[in-house]
Amino acid sequence: MVKGATLRTPTTLRDAMADQGLTVRQLASRAGCGKSIIGLLRSGARHSCSPELAAKIAAALDIPIQKLFPDETDGGTD
Repeated sequence: MVKGATLRTPTTLRDAMADQGLTVRQLASRAGCGKSIIGLLRSGARHSCSPELAAKIAAALDIPIQKLFPDETDGGTD
């Protein structure tokens, strides 16, 4: 089973979205996922997603994945 990527905090995601001027819908479109998952992560109702989606979200925000999902590091612990 693949381990999920856990979001650092919903605030981190909200701040990254605000820095880019992105709405939930825009980020979902860029990350290639439904707006509901972005909304749930942003609100704190959901705390994790697949590692693949975590990478797509970070890429869509043009930030290192570890800034949003600290458990997605190269073998280290956070």
